Amino acid sequence: MKKFSFILGVILLASINFVVRSLGFIYRIILSRMIGPQAIGLYQMVFPFLMVLITLPTAGIPIAVSKLVAKENSLNNRNGIYRILLISLLIGGIISLLLTVIVSLNIDIVVNSILKNSDLHLPILWVIPAISLITFSSILRGFFYGLKDLKPAASAQILEQVTRILFVLLYLYYKNPNHPITMATIAIIGLSVGEFFGLVYLIIGFNIKKLIYRKTSLNLLGTSFLSYFKDIAYISIPITISRLISVLMQTINSILIPHRLVIAGYTSVAAIEIFGKIAGMAMPLLFLPFTVTGALVINVIPNISEQVAVNNLSDVSYKSSLAIKITLLVAIPVTLVYTVLGKELAGLIYHQKEVGVYLSIISYSTLFMCMQHTLSGILHGLGKQVITTINFLLGMLIQLYCTYFLVPNPKYGINGFFIGFILSSFVIFILHLITLYRFVPFKLSLTQSVIKPLLSSLFMILIMLFIHRGSFITSEALKGIIAFTTGGLAYIACLIITKTINIKALIDSIKG
Repeated sequence: MKKFSFILGVILLASINFVVRSLGFIYRIILSRMIGPQAIGLYQMVFPFLMVLITLPTAGIPIAVSKLVAKENSLNNRNGIYRILLISLLIGGIISLLLTVIVSLNIDIVVNSILKNSDLHLPILWVIPAISLITFSSILRGFFYGLKDLKPAASAQILEQVTRILFVLLYLYYKNPNHPITMATIAIIGLSVGEFFGLVYLIIGFNIKKLIYRKTSLNLLGTSFLSYFKDIAYISIPITISRLISVLMQTINSILIPHRLVIAGYTSVAAIEIFGKIAGMAMPLLFLPFTVTGALVINVIPNISEQVAVNNLSDVSYKSSLAIKITLLVAIPVTLVYTVLGKELAGLIYHQKEVGVYLSIISYSTLFMCMQHTLSGILHGLGKQVITTINFLLGMLIQLYCTYFLVPNPKYGINGFFIGFILSSFVIFILHLITLYRFVPFKLSLTQSVIKPLLSSLFMILIMLFIHRGSFITSEALKGIIAFTTGGLAYIACLIITKTINIKALIDSIKG
């Protein structure tokens, strides 16, 4: 089993996240062209329902596994590692089984009363196998993350995406179904196909023989079972609540925002179009930096948990500071690009500059969102998930308040949602920062972490503006690609020249 250094782990997972997201983005474009808007609409109605279902078994348990496995591994407690895994699989299996039974017995209620579309009966039926497959895959990935063995988990992610895409697109190409329900169902089946192959790969990578090399590994009964069960529950329940709140907020926004915009004086069609441009186009770009922060969170939780277990607080402080610095290096330039060149970016990707207007406004939250994401990972590693959940809940209440009371006011309109979103992101970030500073006295150089990245970002923006607005290139697409690529390379070069990034130290840290 190969362990990866913290920096190498972040680079590897960020790269994998980028590849997976890119494949997913291309897949959605091809799929929408092959099956048409009606089938895509049916698929989009089922997919959020699945996300709500799998939040219960997959939001908190894999993080708990990663954290506890890292802790036991640092103490060389091999039996404890496998007991945690088995107990987690048992808990996840029971939850996913209950969800499977409930959905199976109540398909008509789900279709007719919740989703209110009788065409969704077959797609919902085929979404059921994905619940257990996704649950077990997530828990096994958490196990590998806890051991800092990233290769199986990373490879499984790519395998899931590739097999899913190949199955769906090849089936649609060769069978050429023409009914929207059938085409939407095939896209749903593809989720289970991809997860199945990913799970098989993880099991092979795990080697099931490890579970039976000692009888004690399978002895789940006794005081240790109750102790580990409490630990898993204490970590996973608050995180699951946070994720549920986030998912529910997305659902509430999809209902509330168009409704409140109509009250503000917008037509029903205009309200839906505005929400679609924000939620379906601007938001995916806004969450793009999570490719890096997500990799940071996955790595920082087991790393910090491991060092806390051996009482190495200096390393906890170092890893926390490093994670925050990396986040700032990514978040500062992205925030400026979205704010200054939002129209150009949206024009390049979506051919709709109006989306860029929304992106430019909501991008003021980018830095806060990236920071709160990384800080939440550090706090989870420290075992402060209850406080993190409370902070998140307070922020969501602010967002809900602004959406409900400001959006219907013609003075604010959709800007009321933007105010709430930015304000809630800022509040959660500040609360997380205060909470972390209470437990870990991390140290950051203001010059190295903020001032130099900010100046480098401004230089990057100037280059992008020069190429995009002063270039002789007539093709808007080519001009945009050259501008953003050149600007990105200039930013990295500035970081190296100003020694914000020390290449030698980076190489040494990658080597571990």
